Amino acid sequence: MHGDKRATPAQSKALKELTGLIGKGHIGGRTLCCLIGTQGSGKTWLAKYISSQDEFGQVRYISANEIILDLFTRDPIFAEVFDFNALLITADLKRYGNRLRKAVHDLIAEQLLSDGLTILDHLELVFALGMDPVTTWYNDAVGKKRILLVLTGRMSGQLCRCGQYTLTRGDQPIVELEARYYATHEGNV
Repeated sequence: MHGDKRATPAQSKALKELTGLIGKGHIGGRTLCCLIGTQGSGKTWLAKYISSQDEFGQVRYISANEIILDLFTRDPIFAEVFDFNALLITADLKRYGNRLRKAVHDLIAEQLLSDGLTILDHLELVFALGMDPVTTWYNDAVGKKRILLVLTGRMSGQLCRCGQYTLTRGDQPIVELEARYYATHEGNV
């Protein structure tokens, strides 16, 4: 955000949409929502800004990539991941299979608020692990738990593309944060 503490027009628009979808009054049933945008569009700034907004109630921000990298570092079973060839990492990770995916899910699920909004940001690594963030945390977003998944990607028609992956989606809403204002608009609202 160029050091500013106010939202750009694109972020303000996304914030308004998110308030209507995952604000503190939206509980019961499943409350899972995605915020997507290109790299540098201001997703992380917006996700952290939401924590200070009364409309969302209690909020916890979690950087999923940090949890995953910490797991690889401290668990000797997964530590060899750092020695994998970058071109073959997807194939190498398959040998860990469900054990790795379950460990990541459980570590993050332990931190989900039971009554509030949990924001899972920086989810790029979950795709490399063979996980789809929507299906992974879909069952956790029940009752008073609300989850916002923050992903680097873009909408292509009804498909949400995150790098080379297509996000599996059911009925959960996706809010797209467009970056076009950064190139043409330096002012803030």
